[in-house]
Amino acid sequence: MPLPYLLVVTGRPGSGKTTFAREIAKQFYMPLISRDALKEGYVHTFQKRHSELPPEANQIVTELFFETVESLLSDQISLIAEAAFQHKLWTPHLEELRECARVFLLICKVEDEIAQKRFLDRGLADPMREYFHHDKGVDLARRGVELSITPYEEPHLAVPTFHIDTKNGYIPSIAELKCRIWGAPETFA
Repeated sequence: MPLPYLLVVTGRPGSGKTTFAREIAKQFYMPLISRDALKEGYVHTFQKRHSELPPEANQIVTELFFETVESLLSDQISLIAEAAFQHKLWTPHLEELRECARVFLLICKVEDEIAQKRFLDRGLADPMREYFHHDKGVDLARRGVELSITPYEEPHLAVPTFHIDTKNGYIPSIAELKCRIWGAPETFA
């Protein structure tokens, strides 16, 4: 049996990873599993703000995220997994998935200041985001606190890795990524 594809889309908050993941899911005709979307479903169930849930809520959602991804891969379903994976916390989980999938790492990148501005603008424009995600930085910014840029260490895996500049469109382009992941462009003709 051929191994399914797992395209892991990641980057720091505000890097454009969710928008990019949605676009490649559409263009590659692949399902997208988003950790944030699962968290939103979890918060809906309890009908409480994320900040009112027990402290282990994030860990529970993370475990469910990986269980969902692994379950689909074991049933031969290629997919895109999107989250703000950080090396130290997430790499052990991602390493395990290398045994059951052809893994590609797609890391969205922009300058730290641009990512922080996008993150804050998104949170300030959408008050429900704070309800579902309890973005502490957004709350602090709303109260006028000057924020420092938090460190982000991207995952390091021995898999094909692409860095996607999301500042103005995507570099490399989605068409280029198709060719580099699957070979000839006629694969998706």
